[in-house]
Amino acid sequence: MMSPTLRPAALALLVAATAGFGVFHNKLVKSTPAKDAVVAAPSAIRLWFAEKAEPGLSSITVVGADSSKVATGKVKATDDPLSIAVDVTGPMKPGGYVVRWRTSGTDGHVIRGSYPFTVK
Repeated sequence: MMSPTLRPAALALLVAATAGFGVFHNKLVKSTPAKDAVVAAPSAIRLWFAEKAEPGLSSITVVGADSSKVATGKVKATDDPLSIAVDVTGPMKPGGYVVRWRTSGTDGHVIRGSYPFTVK
């Protein structure tokens, strides 16, 4: 049994050791094209995260204003361990698009998000 004087110290150590557990999940930090950008039709979508994203557990889709999906390749790793990408293989007419993504960080927590951009 623990002495009464060590209990508060042990509790404080436990709280400090687990304070960040589950609080910090992976998050999108940068993208190409960027959110709200107006660009020529991109040949690829590239996303950067705060933590390494596993390409095999990730998805990136591009959806047009009419809700149709733009054809893309498979999600792949890039030269940067914090980035994943997908080649855009389908045509993109001028107009609004949304990138929808899903991935998992090292903590196993699945995150997802989306952002718009425009093809000029």
